Amino acid sequence: MRHRALLGPAYDHVSWRQLRLTEESLDRHAARTNLCPPGRKRAKTSAQSHPSEVITPGVVPYGQQKLFPAERDWSALRRATLPEPQPEAVRLLATFDAHARAHAWTNHARKAAAHVLRIAATWLGTHDPFAEYDLRAISAATGRGSSCRPRALNAFLAERGLLLPQPRPAISSVEAFVEQVIAGYPPRIADELASWARRLRSHSDRPPTEWHTLRRYLSYLRAPLADWTGRYQTLRQVTADDVHAAVTAVKGDRAHERAVALRSIFRALKQAKIVFTDPTRGLSVTRNEPPPTTLPPDRLAGLLDITDRPAIRFALALVTLHALNGTDLNRLTLGDVISARAQLLVRRPHSRHTVHLDEVTLRLLHTWLRHRHQRWPRTANPHLFVTRQTVIHTGPASNNYFPAAFQRLGLTLNGLRTDRMLDEARDTADPVHLVRVFGISIATAMKYVHTAHPHRVGVIPR
Repeated sequence: MRHRALLGPAYDHVSWRQLRLTEESLDRHAARTNLCPPGRKRAKTSAQSHPSEVITPGVVPYGQQKLFPAERDWSALRRATLPEPQPEAVRLLATFDAHARAHAWTNHARKAAAHVLRIAATWLGTHDPFAEYDLRAISAATGRGSSCRPRALNAFLAERGLLLPQPRPAISSVEAFVEQVIAGYPPRIADELASWARRLRSHSDRPPTEWHTLRRYLSYLRAPLADWTGRYQTLRQVTADDVHAAVTAVKGDRAHERAVALRSIFRALKQAKIVFTDPTRGLSVTRNEPPPTTLPPDRLAGLLDITDRPAIRFALALVTLHALNGTDLNRLTLGDVISARAQLLVRRPHSRHTVHLDEVTLRLLHTWLRHRHQRWPRTANPHLFVTRQTVIHTGPASNNYFPAAFQRLGLTLNGLRTDRMLDEARDTADPVHLVRVFGISIATAMKYVHTAHPHRVGVIPR
């Protein structure tokens, strides 16, 4: 046997067996367990001979295969002394450092990500791709968390073929939650709700309904469905009186939400010919929306001078002068800028709106574009607004980016937008003008006209 040839016949009685049969690993194991082949002097460990030196690397040999799949436990490395990295790992770390500096990473994020990458490259080697779950586990075990910018680190490794992406679940957590809630009802009602969900998800004439919307509908109807399942075996037995009682049991926005969810369910079941009559037919719920209000003049004075960040200054101009919302700002791309005509194309789900830029907004746009190019000249992100987190991929900024930035200035995005449209409505009583200037619906335009001119008589379109 191989271990007999290496260790000698005196160790035939040893019960352990080395799985990775290399002389170096056998020497390390013998040194740790005080087992040394006859005639071979036990070498001193590096800690004994040179206490100040870094311990020797323990990289996984190239080609070493797994006996069985298992997640590694990296918690022991939280305060451990790191081994000396191999030359390949040193080169990878140097490449990453240059990449992070070129993309203007902060020192804190660059050092945190480099620490995670050094642990992975030192202990796993650089010959095989790093598993994404290993990188996440190292970040959590070393206390780096989100400070190492895991998405940016993953993108860097993926560009070089060194990332094994973590497989995504077959269904999202929201979809699984909806299916779990539906399965909790009695069989016949569960089948009817499942048919409703499938129908809304497979619309042929319009985009499918989001799973988040289905989850909200089910949450709105938790109490009515619990009541009906105790009395009925199928939703066919639900009457118009039951629907009316469920809606009038709550008030305000909650009543409107229940009515919308009930209409969605019974209209879909009626179209699928699962129920014979629609008990929500003729259901009407009055929704009292507060009229738009303006901001105090002192809140608007010197608005563009309260921050020196080019992106936020440009966003403030788009909101306060052209009434763009947060979704519009996130969706803007570099291709939407028409500099020759001083225009900005706003792409919305069912329409396109052209913004004619004034002199102030155009100057702020050019300032932001110069700053964007100087700070992130190599980014491939096509969006007009980019952040330190989005320059390493092609996605938009977070939905909370602009509301949070405005909130830090003591402002709200919706408040600024509402103030702008209401100010325009005071100067004109024509709702068509508001539709053309801001790209809003006729119903929204009429709401602002009636708020600005309450003496005008008329019914606001619903």
